[in-house]
Amino acid sequence: MESQLNLLLDIYDSAQHCTIPDFNQHALNKFRNVLQFDSAVIVDFSAIQQQKFIIQSIHLHDAPVEKMLDRPKAMGTESLNRNGALSSRDFVLKKALAERGNSVIANLTEGVSDPDILDYCRKYETAHSLTFVSSQPTIHTVPTIALWRAVKTNPYSEKDAHAANMLLPHILQAKRINGRLNVSSSPTADGSSTALATHDGCLHFVDPEVIRLIQLEWKEWTPPLLPRPLIDSLRQNNEMMFVGTSIQVKASVQGNVICMTITEKRKHPIPLSMAEYRAARLAAEGLSYKEIARQLDISPATIRNQLHSAYRKLGVSNKTALRNALPDLA
Repeated sequence: MESQLNLLLDIYDSAQHCTIPDFNQHALNKFRNVLQFDSAVIVDFSAIQQQKFIIQSIHLHDAPVEKMLDRPKAMGTESLNRNGALSSRDFVLKKALAERGNSVIANLTEGVSDPDILDYCRKYETAHSLTFVSSQPTIHTVPTIALWRAVKTNPYSEKDAHAANMLLPHILQAKRINGRLNVSSSPTADGSSTALATHDGCLHFVDPEVIRLIQLEWKEWTPPLLPRPLIDSLRQNNEMMFVGTSIQVKASVQGNVICMTITEKRKHPIPLSMAEYRAARLAAEGLSYKEIARQLDISPATIRNQLHSAYRKLGVSNKTALRNALPDLA
């Protein structure tokens, strides 16, 4: 009992100091000493009923991202019905969602007849699972933890489930505290929403508005992996900025986390003078300083100053972003 209390004190203490990925990693490593497992996942999925099942944020622990990407192929289309029950071939998660606050253990090598699920479990060395769904969901998400064992002869016991019921609620509560502290330490402009992700684009925290905003730019996108064009743009741009047709993203790196503020682009007059706008429009179409100067009959130095001012006012740093920021070209 004393060792478990020390474990919980350590987890709550680390929640106040760690980044989100570091906290998830630390908490699961600590819990691994109590309940041995080979891999794990912490997820927040959408709690909105009568809609497609969507994972909003995820932390994979000693498991490849491909395991999450291949999941829809094995589990099929998933949705939450009017009563909040899950429609899915994932019988373990269905039961855990129906019995929130109680760990559900399952042997995935016996009693499973679905060939897609069996192939999925073999591919990712998942012989046994313990799944816990929080009995205290947030307004928008349902926090969930799944722990997996790879060896067929090492099943979970009821004693394991009891230990998980005692400790996993604390990990999820500490995770919630950790998320709030990380977000509050990231300054957010008025009207913008916040998202935190790892460098490979895996979301660890999203404001409820973030999904809607990103889908304005990429209609078919669903979390938890950020759209590839957004990740590439942030990596290639020293200012870590993306300006699209519908949204603008500003990012910064804090430890091993990318902190993003996402703002919807409103339809309002651009803050440029007529001279700056003329020069910016020609630059966005691909013309050089000299070509713009020749066409407008102005010196290249003047064009350079006008474009520098336009870039600064629009918050962009390259011609692609400049083109997206001009409403008649976007």
